[in-house]
Amino acid sequence: MGFFYPPDMPVDLLDWAQISSLAWVPAERPEVMCAAHAAGVRAIMNAGDLTEAIADDRARRLWINTQVELMRKHWFDGINFDYELPAKMGSQLAANYTQLVKATSRAFKRVNPHAEISVDVPWAALGNDGRDYDWKGLAEVADRLFVMSYDQQAQVFGRCVAAANSPLPQVAKGVQQYLDLGIPPGKLILGVAWYGYDYPCQPDGRGVKPSPATDLCVLQPVEYRGAPCSDAAGVQRNFREFMAELRAGRNSTALTWDPLAASPHFNYVDRATGQVHQVWFETPESLALRYRLARDLGLRGVGTWNLGAVEHSGAAGPEARQDTAAMWASARVFTGVAAAVAAV
Repeated sequence: MGFFYPPDMPVDLLDWAQISSLAWVPAERPEVMCAAHAAGVRAIMNAGDLTEAIADDRARRLWINTQVELMRKHWFDGINFDYELPAKMGSQLAANYTQLVKATSRAFKRVNPHAEISVDVPWAALGNDGRDYDWKGLAEVADRLFVMSYDQQAQVFGRCVAAANSPLPQVAKGVQQYLDLGIPPGKLILGVAWYGYDYPCQPDGRGVKPSPATDLCVLQPVEYRGAPCSDAAGVQRNFREFMAELRAGRNSTALTWDPLAASPHFNYVDRATGQVHQVWFETPESLALRYRLARDLGLRGVGTWNLGAVEHSGAAGPEARQDTAAMWASARVFTGVAAAVAAV
């Protein structure tokens, strides 16, 4: 399952053979819809803002009717829910969300019995960013739960330092929490990030500025939902941007492997400000380990946020094409499908 984002991204180098569902296909891009269907891929619409739909029964019915008409008009094959506001366990908000997904599923499947209903869920089921929804109930009324196994530094309660976006042990822990709730592995899709974080490193507690070769990047504390530190101290950037920096030799350290997180990182110095930055992201090598985890756990599938993080333009140069091919090829650990994107 891949997320088609940004909505204006090209499709020339998409490896259709490894995609079963393409989420967030924009209605304004009928050529993407046609390409997906020609490849036997489901085109999934984005549920969008759910604030009004969750409010009450009448608003819910009106919202569902609108979505069904959009599905009919644009030939969508399903809908993806991505609601990430905090909710207390057992709250009315949590109950309303489950009811919305349930009612939407029924309405969609009356029109198309094969419609796919998916719900994006946080990397862990328990105490994650204040999102305590009825995950088991959502799994029962949806076809798939897309586990967003990234942004795992969104809430840091320990030392405020740069770290991996999706440390492999935490990825495994988060998925296991859903399995421990009794959710069948066949309902779960392991979502991985094709982007990473660029963190500006701050002076340490003694006021000592970081060196370009520092391994420990102290962050400016930025609060997020009750946590004193978060990845909001950094900026999200795409895989293709990081690879371009490495190829240009802008890094001040080599690409360094963290054996515990099973993720790489490197430093660079901002030429304009002189500030040291540390970058954490996933590569084909680190992604393959996460895909293998999904395979070993018997999960339904794997997916990525977002496809636009790598170059999919037919005008891409040979190096960018190689990077794109390598990212797609890493998924073969799970899919077993030979990569279809030419490396050159």
